[in-house]
Amino acid sequence: MSLTSRLKKQSINQQERGFKRLLSSIGIRKKIGFGYALTISIASFGVLTGLILEFNYKYQVRSNIIQGKEKVELLTRITKKVLKVILINKEIILIQKDFPINNNNLSILEKQISLELSSFYEVNTIFKQLESILNTRDESVYENMDYLQLQEFIQTYFNPLKVHIQQLENLVQEIKQISPQTKVESSPLVLLSEITSSQFTMELNKLSQDSEKLAILAHQRVEQEYKDYQKVEELGTQISVASLLLSVTTAVIIAIYTTNSITTPLKVITKVAEQVTEEANFELQLPVSTNDEIGELTVSLNELIGKVAEYTEQLQEAKLKAEAANRSKSAFLATMSHELRTPLNAIIGYSDLLYEDALEAGYEDFIPDLERIKLAGTNLLEMISDILDISKIEAGQVTLYLESIEVNKLVEDVFSTAKNLTEKNRNKFELLLGENLGSMYADMQKVRQILINLLGNAAKFTEDGVITLSAEKVKNNQQKNNQNNNTTLLSNENNYIVFRVIDTGIGMTEEQLKHIFKPFTQADASTTRRYSGTGLGLAICQRLCERMGAEITVKSEFGKGSKFTVWFPERVLI
Repeated sequence: MSLTSRLKKQSINQQERGFKRLLSSIGIRKKIGFGYALTISIASFGVLTGLILEFNYKYQVRSNIIQGKEKVELLTRITKKVLKVILINKEIILIQKDFPINNNNLSILEKQISLELSSFYEVNTIFKQLESILNTRDESVYENMDYLQLQEFIQTYFNPLKVHIQQLENLVQEIKQISPQTKVESSPLVLLSEITSSQFTMELNKLSQDSEKLAILAHQRVEQEYKDYQKVEELGTQISVASLLLSVTTAVIIAIYTTNSITTPLKVITKVAEQVTEEANFELQLPVSTNDEIGELTVSLNELIGKVAEYTEQLQEAKLKAEAANRSKSAFLATMSHELRTPLNAIIGYSDLLYEDALEAGYEDFIPDLERIKLAGTNLLEMISDILDISKIEAGQVTLYLESIEVNKLVEDVFSTAKNLTEKNRNKFELLLGENLGSMYADMQKVRQILINLLGNAAKFTEDGVITLSAEKVKNNQQKNNQNNNTTLLSNENNYIVFRVIDTGIGMTEEQLKHIFKPFTQADASTTRRYSGTGLGLAICQRLCERMGAEITVKSEFGKGSKFTVWFPERVLI
C-alpha cells in the first residue's frame, strides 16, 4: 500500500471517529428532537416543493390554455371571414360579367366591394391580434413548432393583405368620385379586374385552409395542455406522497437508530449487572462509550458497583466475625454441657431425697416448697438442654448414632412417655399406627427427641382437646399423593416412615407459620408470655430432621389446631 493510500485511509478513519464522537456527545433527547425536526422538515419541504411546482406550472399551463383558446378563436374567425370574402368576391365577378356597367350597377358594385373591404378589415384586425400574441410570448416559444407555423402564416399573408386592402380602398375612392351623370370610364373596371385576378385573391382559399389547419393544431395543442395540466396535478400529488413516504422512512430509520443507541448499551448494562449479581464479581466495570444519558447512567452504575463492593466487603467481614463469634459461643456452650447440667442434676436429686425424707418424717409443710424446687430445676434443665442442643447443632457437633429401630416399639415408647405430658391440660391422647411399619435405620434418640418435642408443643397449646400421634409407612411412588403442598420432594429412592402430630389447640395464622422454625421464636409475644418456653423446640426439630435427611412440614388453621408431619427416610444415610 502506497503512502498516499495510507494517509487517505487514516484521514477517513479520523473523520469517522470524529463523527462517532460527535454523535455520542449528543444527548438522547436532542437526538430524538433532531429526528422529529428532520422528519417534519422533509415532509414540509416535499409538500411545499410539490405545491410550488404544481402552482407555478399550472399557472404557465393555464396561461398557455387561455392563449391557445384565443388563438383557436381568432384563426376560426379568419377562416370564416375569408370564406365570406370568397363568396363576396364571386358575386363581384358575377356582377362584373353579367351586368352592363352603368351608374346604377356601379352603386351595387360599390356596396359589394365595401362589404369585402369590411371583412378584410376584420381579418386585418385578427392578424394584428395574432401578432400581439406572438409578441407577448417569451423567446422560448419560438422554438415551438406551432408558433413558428403561426409566425410563418402571419408573414405570408399579413403584408399582402395590407396591400390588397389598400387596393380596395383606392378602388372604392375612384368609384365614389364618379358622378351619376358622368359616363363610366374603364379605369375603375380595369383596376377591379386586376384586384379580382391578383395573386392574393387567388390564394384566399389557401389562406382559409391554412388558418383552418392552424386552428386545428391550436385546438390539439390546447387539449395537450389540458392533459399536461392533469399530469401536473398528479405530479404534485406524487411529490407530496413521496415526501411523506421519505419522511416516514427517515422517521423509521431514526427511530431504529435511536432505539439501538438506547437498547444496545442497556443490554450491556443488564448483562454486566447480571454477572455482578450471579458471580458477585464487583471488579466488573461497564464501558463508557457515550457522553449522553446512557453514558451518565453507566458512570453512575460503575460508581454503584464500587459502593456495593465496599459495602459487601464490609458485610463479609462483619459476617465472618459474627460467624466466628457464634461458633465460639456454640463451642463454649457445647463444652459447658457437663458443667451446667451437673449442678442442676444435683439440685433435682437432693430435692427428691428431701421430698422423700419430708414424707417419711411427716413434714408436710416442706413438701410444696420442695416440689417447686424440683419443678424449677427441671424446667431450667430442659431450657439448658434445648440451648445446648441448638448450640451443638449450629456448631456442627451433632453426631448421629444410626441403628435399626422397630417403629412400633419406638412409637409406643414415645406414647407412654408423653402420655402424662399430653393429658396435663385435660387433653385426650390418641395413637394411630399403620400396617407393616417394620423397622427404620436412624438415630433413635434423635427421632424420639423430635416426636417428644412435637407432642410437648401440642400439649402446651391445647386444652380440653385431642392430641393424636400417628405413624405409617409410605412407598416412594405414593409420596406425591400423601405429602401436603408445603413439602418438597425428597431426593432418595427409599420408602418413608411418616409421623404426624395433630392437635385441636389454638392453631396459627399464615403470618405466624412463617416464623415458627426460627430459634428463640414463638407465634407472637403474647404466646410467649402466656405459655412460656424458649422457642427452641421446633427449631431443634427442623435442624435434626435436616441432619438426618428428613423433612418436617406444618399445616394450621387459627382457632382449630395444627398438624405437624415428619417424613423420615426408611434408611437414613450420613
